[in-house]
Amino acid sequence: MHSRRPRITRITVAGLLLAALCLLAPTRAWAIEYEIFIDVDDEEQLYELYISDQISEDTFNTLVELRRRGVDLNEATREELYSLPNLTYDEVDAILAYRAEAGVIHRPADLAAAGALSERKLAAILTFIVANDPRSRLTATHGWVRYQTAWTAGDTKVPPMALQARVTTLRHLTVGVAAFLTRQRPGNPVWDPTRDALMAEVARPRVAVPKAFAQWDTSRWGVIVGSYRAGFGQRLVFDTSDRYTPNGFYFDDAVYRDNDLGIACRESAGELAVSPCAGAARYSYETKDFKWRDGQRGLAIGAKHLDVPVGWLQLYGFGSWQRRQIYQYELYDADACSDPRSSEDACSAPAFLVLDEDQDALAPTSAHKSQTLPNVYDEVLGGANFTWFYDRRTHVGVTGYGASALWNVEGATLDFQDWSSTPFGGAWGAVGVDMAWGRRWSDLAVELARSFDSMQRVVGSDADYGGGGFAGVARHTSTFGKHELELSARYYDIDYANPYAGSIAQADEFNGNRARDEAGGRVRYIGRIADRLDLRSAVDFWVTPSRKIPKFLGYVRSDIDVNSWFRPGLWLQYRSSDLRPGKTEGCAASGGLFVVIDGEVVYRPSFDYDDPNYRSRCLAESGQITARLAFKPIKRLSITAQYQHEVLDDVTIDGRSRQDAAAYLIVRTNPWRSLRIVGRMRYLHEDINRTKYYDEPDSDDAPRDADRYEQSLWTYVDLSYVFKKVFLARLRYDNVLWLDNRTSTELRTPSPEHRLRLELEVRF
Repeated sequence: MHSRRPRITRITVAGLLLAALCLLAPTRAWAIEYEIFIDVDDEEQLYELYISDQISEDTFNTLVELRRRGVDLNEATREELYSLPNLTYDEVDAILAYRAEAGVIHRPADLAAAGALSERKLAAILTFIVANDPRSRLTATHGWVRYQTAWTAGDTKVPPMALQARVTTLRHLTVGVAAFLTRQRPGNPVWDPTRDALMAEVARPRVAVPKAFAQWDTSRWGVIVGSYRAGFGQRLVFDTSDRYTPNGFYFDDAVYRDNDLGIACRESAGELAVSPCAGAARYSYETKDFKWRDGQRGLAIGAKHLDVPVGWLQLYGFGSWQRRQIYQYELYDADACSDPRSSEDACSAPAFLVLDEDQDALAPTSAHKSQTLPNVYDEVLGGANFTWFYDRRTHVGVTGYGASALWNVEGATLDFQDWSSTPFGGAWGAVGVDMAWGRRWSDLAVELARSFDSMQRVVGSDADYGGGGFAGVARHTSTFGKHELELSARYYDIDYANPYAGSIAQADEFNGNRARDEAGGRVRYIGRIADRLDLRSAVDFWVTPSRKIPKFLGYVRSDIDVNSWFRPGLWLQYRSSDLRPGKTEGCAASGGLFVVIDGEVVYRPSFDYDDPNYRSRCLAESGQITARLAFKPIKRLSITAQYQHEVLDDVTIDGRSRQDAAAYLIVRTNPWRSLRIVGRMRYLHEDINRTKYYDEPDSDDAPRDADRYEQSLWTYVDLSYVFKKVFLARLRYDNVLWLDNRTSTELRTPSPEHRLRLELEVRF
């Protein structure tokens, strides 16, 4: 059993955070839950904010997507403008008022000249906006082509690559494509009936073109063919857009990259006596592939503004036939297992063996491990949205969709595990109604929904599981001057198994879904005081209705402009996965090496070692304090120093708290206009007490290296140069020194790490 110690910090920290929030005088609301004032020039700076824990993963994804697509000042709706970082509803309304008066926004600088935005706010959103002139020449054409590659000393394969291109012409036509050269993806899986197992060729270099689209978009209607994302209302029914207030469809050509290396050999013994990855190969790492996320692929059409006697109508219809990839352990064989919720071996994921065309078909072979299976099934999806607008702040709408999976692996009856985000058993979907009302300083939005699924076809109609459930979200935003206060409430039934719900929810999941088995409320305040102090604060309290476990997250972040060159900040955060006295249930972060079952710490062997939550493991509660000092001594030089200290209630440690420390130093300079140099150093020391947790590292109860935590020094230098305003060349060098004495560190290769990343971009 895991012994518990008194949780003095829980009441103290939670009380301080709540008191700090209550003392704030609301005088205006900000848009999305951006944890800090966002002031970046390119995507690299967004990655930097994410890596240094200044923004969350959700915020990072939102900002990356927003920057890649851009917000057109001349066509964006109120909600689309509100998705821009740092803006309030008052400022959004000022932009719309200026656009209506001027007819067209020729240059973003016109907004500052007209007083619609401050120069500070305008400069901060420049990288996220475009101002396409609707009166430009019909033949006017512009676009870009971007190439990326990466390499690490010791790599033995061809480097991963990504190629993107996007062109806009004829005023409203945009076409784009994204192609990849991957080396870590296995071949398409097939079913071997003699083994009752999936088989696929070993990972090797392959070309993939998962993203391509053509979009015609105007202020009154639009159509897109190819890869896209969409979202409506409060995102309760359908959202893949990563926007806080989506309304419509958005093209999708996004490319993602990881900032760490991945395990080079991903095979287990399978039918062999010894795994090909045994010994030194277990600790060999290589550059990860560039990645993409499956969205929708098909056709979407929207009539954005159909005049009626009072207000206007909006109609959207969208269909998708998307070939999808899936993590190998999210499947089960329905011919061998009658209920995926069962713990029987037959209900585990089927074996996924390596197919070698050069050897006998019946010869013993190894198995793939922790892989994503490509092209396993096609998702067929259709949906629609109908909305009546009284004005731009008041509307009533209906959104619905339905989807089904068509499996591409012949000879087997595959389906989703119960913990997969997609419901098993057959078709699924959701339908809901939403409304919004706004007057003066007040904006209210509500959405109610009902999901449906086919899980009772598998578990039985009399089972208290599946079939669909109810959900609801309400959000009120008060805007006064330079401050904003947002109050929100949410309820998600345990049977609301909607994989496309993107509404407000915490990161903990129930059977793969965040917006499921959760009821809670959140208060957010963001404002600028005395034109010097930026303050952001939030308190979120929620419970899991099925188990009645109360949970909490609160933070206060303050940054003050002491003068034109010095901006210090102090941030506090506290999170608990269970507020009940003396209890430990679940984890504060999703994923991890360990789970807690009936008070026992249990190792989960199917853990993916490339999971981004590897560091967090299983934390019952955590408190974090961050101090940062930002200097800008001259116009072309900025220096930021940051120290972060965390106190963690790690359930794998008895009798004491775990303490982690991280220090950052970031330097940015522009020696001249076309050259930019960025340098960053991070020192990370997890569990500064350095206690060994397992006397027998090779025991079956824990992985070999689970007795130590990370200690490392990560440094990089990023150089970028723009030639003639049309050609960008960027070269980045990373060096990672592993300083701890874990077994995995001593055997790790390469160590130290020397990485290079090259980016070339041409604009026309």
